Amino acid sequence: MKKRYKERGYINWIKSRNIKAAKRKRTHFKRLEARKLASVKKARAQRYKNFTKVIAPHNLSLLNNTESVNFFIAELKSAYDNNEKTLVVLNQVDEIDYGSIVVLLSVMIKFKSKGLDFDGTLPENKQAKKKLINSGFFSNLFKHHDENDYYEISPENGGNICTHAQKKVDSELGDRLIQQASKFIWGNEKRCPGVQRTLIELMQNTNNHADAEKLGEKHWWLSVSFDEVNHSVSFAFVDFGVGIFENLKNPTQKNMLKNLTEKLSELFHFNDNAELLSMILSGQLHKTVTGKKYRGKGLPGVAQACERKQIRNLRFITNDVSADVNKGLFELLEMPFHGTFVYWELDATNENFEY
Repeated sequence: MKKRYKERGYINWIKSRNIKAAKRKRTHFKRLEARKLASVKKARAQRYKNFTKVIAPHNLSLLNNTESVNFFIAELKSAYDNNEKTLVVLNQVDEIDYGSIVVLLSVMIKFKSKGLDFDGTLPENKQAKKKLINSGFFSNLFKHHDENDYYEISPENGGNICTHAQKKVDSELGDRLIQQASKFIWGNEKRCPGVQRTLIELMQNTNNHADAEKLGEKHWWLSVSFDEVNHSVSFAFVDFGVGIFENLKNPTQKNMLKNLTEKLSELFHFNDNAELLSMILSGQLHKTVTGKKYRGKGLPGVAQACERKQIRNLRFITNDVSADVNKGLFELLEMPFHGTFVYWELDATNENFEY
């Protein structure tokens, strides 16, 4: 008997039997997993039967895929305006930036505050999934949110993005974020006047001009993310107000640019809103009407901070215009953005001062 166990034929038979048994076991577990998956899909389909499904583009980057993301945001806005329960389908997202994340977070809070069901699926791409989870998006899906003046969404799992929202100008928050950003980049706290000016101007702009009827009605949203690879900090600011050009058409009583577009069209020729935004940021708009150059305040002050290398990679998306200020590119969009989105970065090459 012992000799038989050592025979080549018997040994091969044992190996073959073990391989077949392992194969049957794998097949069995695959069938079980398939049944579980089918059951989960069936339950999910039933759960979201009456939901409006909004499918996100593969490249969910507001900066690099602006038109498609604007269309996606417009679909979410339509569902919100029509009081529809909504499922954001993110399965096929393989790239996502922090600009789109802050938009998603702000949209989620709007739905929740209105009492509308809002849910989302996870991206299959590992990097996109990790980035979105770390933002706190999914952890806030199941929380109750009221219509508050202030929100703060902290990162999950030691993530590197933090999101804030308010209706008023908050200089203390700006100081705190600058201290965190400068310590991350330079190892100690610095004064960063370009970032401070940009934050204050954008907060003030939202407070004064985002709602055409009443001051201080719209939230501004700000996400700050820390890039350990490039050792930089990025800021993504958004408000879902009327946008720069709609605001110029329907200004509030306290708007300094009241009736400015009408005066401008009489004094200076411009072909479209892309050229108009370029004039606004350069200060030409105010100079054309008043005869005095207008720099250092409002949106021209933000562009000036970029020119002085106090911030970098400044981008604007508002209404039907997308602008890369560093490159001097101002382009018209077919699908408009309903509001104003501003993105900029801070790194070791930017101007800073000791306290």
